[in-house]
Amino acid sequence: MILEVSAKFPSANLKDIDGKSVEFPDVLTLAPATVVFFYRGQW
Repeated sequence: MILEVSAKFPSANLKDIDGKSVEFPDVLTLAPATVVFFYRGQW
């Protein structure tokens, strides 16, 4: 999926560093700065 500039990120269920589930965008309230990194792999 490609998001346009200023598009809202869709809701998603993510795992934190401890393996606990957290809803996105709720994860943005957990710390002053958040980085979401998705690596699809080398094709």
